[in-house]
Formats: sequence, C-alpha cells, structure tokens
Amino acid sequence: MPLYLYIFRHSINCFTLSTKQEFWDNVSKYREMGMDPLRWVAGCAVKVDLDTVVYPSLHNLKPRLKQMGISLGERVDADIFPLTGDGPTITRRIYNPSDPQIDLDDLKQINPKRAISLLQVFQKNAEKQEKFQALLDTLYTSISKSDVHFAVGKGHSIITGFPEAEFALFDFISYEEGRSDGWCLSNNDTIQIIDPTADPSSEQQTNVAISNSLNDLISLGCYEELKVSPVVDAPNEEIQNNISKNMKTFANQYGIELLPSESPQRGKLLIGATLFGTLRKEPPTKLDLLDTGMQILVTRPFGDLAPINVFLSCVADETFLQDLEKTGYSLNDVQNAKNSVISTMNQPNLKVAEIINKYLPEFGSSFDINEHVLATGDLSGPGIMIFKEHANNAGVDISLDNLPLRYPEFVKYATDNFLMDNATAGTNGAVAVIASPNIISNISSELKSSGYDPHVIGTVLGKGNGTVKISKDVNDMIASDVLLNQLTIGNE
Repeated sequence: MPLYLYIFRHSINCFTLSTKQEFWDNVSKYREMGMDPLRWVAGCAVKVDLDTVVYPSLHNLKPRLKQMGISLGERVDADIFPLTGDGPTITRRIYNPSDPQIDLDDLKQINPKRAISLLQVFQKNAEKQEKFQALLDTLYTSISKSDVHFAVGKGHSIITGFPEAEFALFDFISYEEGRSDGWCLSNNDTIQIIDPTADPSSEQQTNVAISNSLNDLISLGCYEELKVSPVVDAPNEEIQNNISKNMKTFANQYGIELLPSESPQRGKLLIGATLFGTLRKEPPTKLDLLDTGMQILVTRPFGDLAPINVFLSCVADETFLQDLEKTGYSLNDVQNAKNSVISTMNQPNLKVAEIINKYLPEFGSSFDINEHVLATGDLSGPGIMIFKEHANNAGVDISLDNLPLRYPEFVKYATDNFLMDNATAGTNGAVAVIASPNIISNISSELKSSGYDPHVIGTVLGKGNGTVKISKDVNDMIASDVLLNQLTIGNE
C-alpha cells in the first residue's frame, strides 16, 4: 500500500500526543504547499519514470533534435565539458513547457554550447510516454527556432500534482573555444522534502538538497572552484527567503560560490541546485578498463532512506508500529535511526572527493590500472543497482559478496512491507570506487583516517555480459521483482 493512502486511525501509546500533533501539523503545512509528504517523502523529488517514459521519449526525439542542432547526452552522473579561458558563463532561463514563448534574440545572445535542464511536469503529462514526448517536442522545437546549437549534458525530469506548476528550467552554459587545461563538471538535482517531521525551511532540508546535487561531482573527484546556482520555490516569500538564507549559509561554510539565480515562481515547494566545479585531472569514467580481480569499495554502509520511510509509516499507521515492535524495535529506535541518517545526509562528502582526486591522472595523461581509480558511482538514487548499470556499460561480470547496510533491520522491514522498491537507495549517499586491489587498500585506509567506514563489497570477475552475482540476502533489501530479475541471485 503506498504511503499516501495510509490513514492514521488510533493513538500510538509510546508516541506522545505533542509529538504526534507536531507531526500532523507539519503534514498539514506541507499539504497546503501543494504536496503530500507521506507520498513524496525521502529523497529526490519524484522523477518521471526513466525506463517507460523518459528514455523512450529521448530515443524517439534524438534524430529530429539532432537535425535542429540540439543533441541529448547519454545518461551520466554529471556533465563534463572542457575548461577554457576564464571558465564558463552560466545563464538561467525558465519557460512554460506547454507554451514556451522563447525570446529568440535573447537565446542567440547567450549562444550556449551546453545546457543543464530541469523539467517539472504535471502528473498527467508524465504518466504517458506519448504526452511527455509531445511536451518535449513542443519545448525543443520552439528553442530550435533560435538556430542556436547546443548539447543538453544533463537532464532531470520531476513530477508536480499541479498543472500551473509546470516549468522548464535551463542553465545555459557558454564558453570560449580554445586551449583547455581541465574539465568543468555540472549536475542538477532537487528534493521536495527529506524529513516531513522538520520545518520545510529548516537548514537540514536545504543542506541535504545541495549535498545531494554535489555528490555526483564528488564521486568524480571534483571539489575545487565549486559554484552553486540554487533552484528554490515556495508558497510564500518568508519560506523562500529562509531557504535562500540557508543556501547562503551552506555556501559560505564550505567555500562554495553562490550564483545569483532566477526562481521558477510557481508557488510550490521545491529545493535543489545546479552545481558546477573544476577538475584538473582526468575523470574516473574508464569503464572500458575494468578487468579481472579489480575490487569495488563503498565509502560507507548504505540504505539511508529506509529508517525515514519506516518511521513515517509507523507514525501514520499504528499497524506498522505494532508489526515493528514484534521484531524487537520501538518507535524510539527507528526515530533515532532516522535522525542519525539525516545528520549524515547533511554533510557533503568533500573529503571523499579529495581522496579520489589523489588517485586520478593529471589532465591530458593516460590511466594506469595500477595507479589510478578507474570508475566511481553515486549510490544515492540507484543503490546497488548502479553496479548492474556499470557491469552492462563495461561489458564485465561482477560479484557482490558483502552488502553493508547502515540499519539492516529497518532495510529489511521496509522491504518486507513494500515501503520501498529498493531499500539500498539513499540521498547524498555512499560513493562507490572501482580500482586495482592496491589502490582500493590505500583509499580504504585514507577514508578510515577521515572518519568514514569503507567496505570492499565485491570484485570484477572479468569480461562478460553484464552479470551481477549476489547472495540471496538481496531479497531483504529490494522488493521490486523488476530489479531483482536483473541480478543473478545465489543460494547462500
């Protein structure tokens, strides 16, 4: 049963009246903002389905868009493009995707070479592939009339329950042609809420949103010359100002340049950011170099979203709490776990980026399998399914022998009760690193010295067909048969 159908029916003995009241007051507050926190909880703003809607639409549109001079990049964690001159110029524009009204002269003056896009679409336009494709077609056909040619390096599509809240945001990237001395990286991500028990304009909501977008850059060893362009929307000026203030505080704390940024101004809560950074090394995207005996490390145990979902389910429906107590855990236990994982999500993994960066070749140099990190990945969205994606793209087989979970008891509960399709997922989550054993050993030691809890979780078996071998314990972590069927599950 989905979270948004849960009905709170009875009092919960171990949950005080004041705490319950605070929770439901917050639920009411979020619903007034146009969202149901029991439906949209825990992680990224709800995405348009990639496999059935987004990818088929992009596949169908690519040839036509190419004729228009607009190219769509492959699925990547972050866009990577050359660092030239004084660096890129970022210009944000926000359109109505159904009726774009593009200022063609303005777009010609911007003259972008690349763009990062964020598309928020009404639910009815996101459910059917044909409708979503038609919306994209309308948007990009209007843009193409400017005769400006550019590549969409990273796109993000999310759902709103309100037709008036649709928007298409583009961070257009312009830069000079010429000699390059490094790479620029960029990524966009958004959340609506991470913890419905907290105020929407609290620092933790903002910190998690920025850190989550930053994590894709971090996984590639990028931590220098960071810039953040906030994506903030809210139902009133007070909340919007508070979130913007939080953004400034976060940027100042971590030495990130805060770029002035236009807001969608649709009056519905949304917190996110486009992040930019500089990498003067070669990025660890060498899946083609993966080979027999290489090891896979994660920077810390994963499955951070499970305690949040379990806690909210227990508050919303006493039946879940009663079932949880039968396993030997109380509401206080899961609440403490929830608070702990959110505390971790609040902190950007900048030290991870520094450590990865040490094991990358200098810009323009070749990779040495005995000296360098070859591939990385952010487990935030896909959880352990990222290894299936890497195995397919690299043409290798992988064995995952050790799956460390932050709170295995709540991951299992979330899975058994179908609260999550994939309870190994997170937000601002663990980072995976793939390299030769000697490099993995060094990185593990450095991570431990920096306060992380790294684990070697598997090995590359060799060239193959993208098979991921895994123990039957994965059935306690993933409820979705669609995902489980992509894995080769053993008997042990």
